[in-house]
Amino acid sequence: TRTSKAQNNQIHIFMRFFLLSICLFFSVSSDFEEDLQAVLSYYRCSDSICGILVVNENTDLPYFQLKALFEPLQTLRGGMRIENTTGTSIVNNSQLIDAKAIYNTYPISTPSEECPFYVLNNTKLDVSTLCESSNYNQFLEIQVYNNKKDCGCRGDQLTSGNMKSYKKCIALFNGLELTNMTTSPDLKSLSKISVIKGNIEIAYTNFTDLSFFKHLEKVRGRSFDSPETVILDIHDNPNMIRLGLNAVSYYLVGNVEYQWEGSMNLENLHPDFCLTYQEVTALSTVRFKNLQAKFCETEMDTGYTKSCNFTSMKNLDSDCVIIFGNVVIDSGDEEHVGKLTETIRDIYGSLTIQNTNLEDIRFLNSLNYIYFLHETIPVIRIINNPKLKKVSLPYMMSIFAKGKKEVLIDNNAPNLFRASISCLAFQHHIGANVTYNGRNCKAIDETKTSGEFGIFHVHFALLTLLVY
Repeated sequence: TRTSKAQNNQIHIFMRFFLLSICLFFSVSSDFEEDLQAVLSYYRCSDSICGILVVNENTDLPYFQLKALFEPLQTLRGGMRIENTTGTSIVNNSQLIDAKAIYNTYPISTPSEECPFYVLNNTKLDVSTLCESSNYNQFLEIQVYNNKKDCGCRGDQLTSGNMKSYKKCIALFNGLELTNMTTSPDLKSLSKISVIKGNIEIAYTNFTDLSFFKHLEKVRGRSFDSPETVILDIHDNPNMIRLGLNAVSYYLVGNVEYQWEGSMNLENLHPDFCLTYQEVTALSTVRFKNLQAKFCETEMDTGYTKSCNFTSMKNLDSDCVIIFGNVVIDSGDEEHVGKLTETIRDIYGSLTIQNTNLEDIRFLNSLNYIYFLHETIPVIRIINNPKLKKVSLPYMMSIFAKGKKEVLIDNNAPNLFRASISCLAFQHHIGANVTYNGRNCKAIDETKTSGEFGIFHVHFALLTLLVY
């Protein structure tokens, strides 16, 4: 009957709840074993569980029953602690040799607040490849140690006294702090490190460079949902004249919080501290808190990519990919701007377009980056071009600047930006603050509204005079 079926369903639901309660909240003892075995013979856990699953030395269930119980489980919404056992476990398991279940589990946490993950004290367990496996390589604070074979090394525990023990380390977790240290042969122990996961501070040292990180390619940290947090903080090292990172990858400093860019601070270093071409390229997308540096003029080798020193548009070669110097396009240079079309990629200096009869700047469509280490003048100036009706840099990726990223657009054709939204879109795209005709982008609509309101008043006044 319908009633009996409903009652059976209620019983089934109750029994499932009872089973899950035992699974999740109790340490199973022999008092429950007979009843639990009877339940296990018919019921199984669902594919999703909410709660904190604890399996420890008090869990009096054989391995095959645990396996049968949790075989359908796909998602655990909560936490898991497996400890002090002699079966499948993560912490303090003296007989554990098989960790395939760990590799097949995908932990989910927010980038700004990583869930703790530990694989500790399993003397027969080899987890040497766990840290870089696809399901765990996003972790910055994973702790895997005192197993038969560990993965990664804890950067937060490195000191001048134990540095030699890091000779075999390729990846560091939990960040790194090198402060109040002096140059030592032991620094060579860090030469194999290629990845550092977590935020880094290097301060109050007598280091002249960081060349002891011979193979360092990338740093991955987090901002903790704060744009002021610095991932790679290098400050107060008065003898440091170079970074000296020869193996840097294109994106040296990255942020696991995808809404924030990588961030860096270069502050209070040697007055001659400079960045090479390779280093600047690797840091092109980084946001700087301070950038107290200049270009290493003798170390700007661009390899096979053609580079040119700018003197004038007339003297510039027609196939320059990288230009060193402040690029100025002035009156009379209109016939030479074609030299930049489809070739120009990077400018190491500022860009000025002034006093021309140009109607657009399509010749700069291929421009990707501007690197500028001057604090007192704008990175881009587009001024006094009466016929210039359109400004666009469609492939601009980033502006690498020492101070504020300022762009000045003034006294060109009327209505170059007809509305605030078009000016703001340009500003957002190039990642710099735009001043348009002496005001910010938002003021365009305000001025337009004010003007329309003034015209309305004039018309209303004239109409009033005519009526009376």
